[in-house]
Amino acid sequence: MHSTAHQLIPLADSSVFIFVGSIGSGPMREEAPAGRYPVSVHQVIKAPLGLVGNLKGTVTVQMSQPAPHGRYVFFADPISVGANITLKERAHVEVTMLEQVVAAVTDGYVARLEPRLKEAFLVALGVVGEVRHLTKPAERRGRVPWAHAPFEIERVLKGRKAKHIALVGPNPASKRLPRAPALRAGTRAIFILQRPPQEALELLGEDSRQSVGFAADTFDIQPPERLDLIERTLGHGEEE
Repeated sequence: MHSTAHQLIPLADSSVFIFVGSIGSGPMREEAPAGRYPVSVHQVIKAPLGLVGNLKGTVTVQMSQPAPHGRYVFFADPISVGANITLKERAHVEVTMLEQVVAAVTDGYVARLEPRLKEAFLVALGVVGEVRHLTKPAERRGRVPWAHAPFEIERVLKGRKAKHIALVGPNPASKRLPRAPALRAGTRAIFILQRPPQEALELLGEDSRQSVGFAADTFDIQPPERLDLIERTLGHGEEE
């Protein structure tokens, strides 16, 4: 099982959606594009935070190859997302391999998580407060639209214990900093924080520069449900 799970990691890492679903009675409609099937979703294993709710009921899947009626684990990417969601299948495996798939998703996640945690000076669960821009509208043209916000900390997983710090980041998201997520007020999540770029620090007062964090990648903001796994990965799940 371990060997199979290891082999599935690249597929699990690269697929946007992974879910258990069943193929019913063939193509959706005669006029539907060839190879598109209605698939009933039973269990979501992996999906982006903002799209979990879209993956429910029946979705349309562009199959890479025909499959008999039955239940499978699907690896897929979005074609269109809206009231109805259409996916392009990367692969599917028998549902009897569900345990190996879940292990592959977890192992791949941890492998990606470990270096992010190692580089971080602070890992904490908390809530983002009011977001304010650090520059005037005219000054944002052709530059990263830097903003800052208070971060009220509920629990520190790594780093110096604190009740709050400040966050800096783009608002809105910027093509000049494509991997950095936009700061959004009200976000409650686990933040994996690095020191901000010098460009952002220069916009802050000197007395504010020591207590400020930066989420450099969308992966650096994790849902609270990942708390136990992140603690185990850090190696102190039994502390406190």
